[in-house]
Amino acid sequence: MKIWKKILIVLGVLLLSAGIMAWDAFYSAPSRFNIRYETLSSIYIPGQLDDISILFFTDLDYGPFMDETRLRKLVDTINGLAPDVVVFGGDLTDQSVKTINASARQILTKNLAAINAPLGKFAVYGDNDCISQQKTTATAEILYAADFEILTNASVKLRNTGSESVALVGIGNGINVYQDISAAYANVPRTAYAITVCHTPDTAARVPVDITKYFLAGHSLGGQVYWFFNSLYKPAMTDVYFRGKYTVNGTFTLDVSSGTGTTARDVRFLSNAEVVLYRLEHKVLTDTGQ
Repeated sequence: MKIWKKILIVLGVLLLSAGIMAWDAFYSAPSRFNIRYETLSSIYIPGQLDDISILFFTDLDYGPFMDETRLRKLVDTINGLAPDVVVFGGDLTDQSVKTINASARQILTKNLAAINAPLGKFAVYGDNDCISQQKTTATAEILYAADFEILTNASVKLRNTGSESVALVGIGNGINVYQDISAAYANVPRTAYAITVCHTPDTAARVPVDITKYFLAGHSLGGQVYWFFNSLYKPAMTDVYFRGKYTVNGTFTLDVSSGTGTTARDVRFLSNAEVVLYRLEHKVLTDTGQ
């Protein structure tokens, strides 16, 4: 085969591959919700919470691109996993949505209320949720009507069938919701397994390392379109921690979800929309360590 024919074949394959990736990025990936499975194993997780599942989703960004059809698909995905607990990481609506109208309120409330979680549904505010008093009030009313408890610099105990518990700590986003770390951890004993959730990843550098065991965040959308050395989207408070997992101060894990919605453009590349299902595992203490 002549060299020019080989070159044409290679170019054809490259163009076809680029076309397939572009089609996926613009027409498939934004509405494809990947499911990521994780196991949290620790001696601090009580036996009564063994095998309990916690689903985390964030950055819904309802608005120009996340419509009711896509939202229903997300809710069906979540319910199909039958989580015991559901945690929402903030940004109910897109940054372009200045006020939440009656139609959007009805759609969001109906669909979020349809999410099933027998041991509770919880949320924190994202920065998009608090760009105005109207949005803050509307977001709170939607989440409360859908049976979500909003945690702002506060904690709750997650229980199953007894008195044993793990702690869920919620912290303000630090952009337009004040962060009071001391208040958030005030009722969390050092022996508790504390899962902290905050919209902004960089907040992980501020929390007490001797209490925090795992940290959930979102906000960055994983860049939304990511090409290793740069990304389409990189908001404030993602300077230190941007996407993926990190070990913070050599102690706890920060897990930054790429979220479920899109903003500015309805496109995703190398940053899949996702929900994360965590399974708690009681680890037996041995002589060799934790």
